[in-house]
Amino acid sequence: MLDLHYKRVVTPNRVTLGAELNVVPTLESQVSFGAEFNLTRSKIHMGVDGTGKIQTLLETKLGMAPGSPSLNLCADVDFKNDTMKFGYGLNIA
Repeated sequence: MLDLHYKRVVTPNRVTLGAELNVVPTLESQVSFGAEFNLTRSKIHMGVDGTGKIQTLLETKLGMAPGSPSLNLCADVDFKNDTMKFGYGLNIA
């Protein structure tokens, strides 16, 4: 089995990109790409893999004070299985 990983910090504490390749002896391989963007009060995670699956997560803080509520929105689209999922969450500390 061969695993290759790549991570690139484009802008420190702001933008990070990554890729992963997995190869097994039966010549079945998997590839995935991802990105993370850190904004002032939000964070966005995105990922795409070789099977046609796209995943996205948005985390945002609703206030400036420490311990303020946060909102999470996520989406998952799988073109291979023709499915779409959406979710949300609210964290109140």
